Amino acid sequence: MRKIIESELTEEELTELERLSALGYKYPEMALYFDFDESEFIAFAEDETSVIHRHLKRGKLIVKANAQMQLLAAAESGNITAIQQLSRTLRERKYNELLEGIS
Repeated sequence: MRKIIESELTEEELTELERLSALGYKYPEMALYFDFDESEFIAFAEDETSVIHRHLKRGKLIVKANAQMQLLAAAESGNITAIQQLSRTLRERKYNELLEGIS
């Protein structure tokens, strides 16, 4: 089992971490993938100041943003279905922002 030293994680490992996060893998699965101690990995994953936490969030954001940018491009080209989906996506995003502002 590897000891987690964030400064020693390679760019390749950080990219893999982002991709696993984007695919929806759970923390215990990611820890096993990298051969990290599960509890130690979870602690880093939940620590908002850690490099691991940042890359987990970044992975989810990248996949979501890429899908929405492709949807936007299709809508801009006149695809009616994409326009409708984009409209729903933007409404949901605004709704979630409003909910976050309330809490």
